[in-house]
Amino acid sequence: MSIGKRIKEIRSNLHITTAEMSAKLNIPARTIGSYEREEAQPGSKFLNALIENYHININWLLSGEGNMFISDKMELDIDFIVRLQDRLNLTEEELLGLIDILDSDASREMLFKFIEIKKGNKDALDSLLYNLQGIKAIYG
Repeated sequence: MSIGKRIKEIRSNLHITTAEMSAKLNIPARTIGSYEREEAQPGSKFLNALIENYHININWLLSGEGNMFISDKMELDIDFIVRLQDRLNLTEEELLGLIDILDSDASREMLFKFIEIKKGNKDALDSLLYNLQGIKAIYG
């Protein structure tokens, strides 16, 4: 399913019209319609507004995977994702893989340990090495 169809599915699920979504997001209804008809691709301003105002799961919005709405878990900011994709020159498949990794509590904890290590926290290094040994034991 395309992102345009997912936008339409959001409206359908919320039982709102294009005009209602337009008013809430401050985006012209004809622009939203063009996204739904796949005549244009939505930009980060629209996607951010959609995510923030309707609590949409960015992973579902971009890939169709997971739940439509945000759970209690931390969700990633779309501007950050777009900048990261551009900076690292990631394909869409690589970007979705990265989102899956960042959306995992365990992966996020490991990333935070890298940040702590960079700050000089030796305990974080020991903890990270211990976790990596466990991963190696599991996946060999």
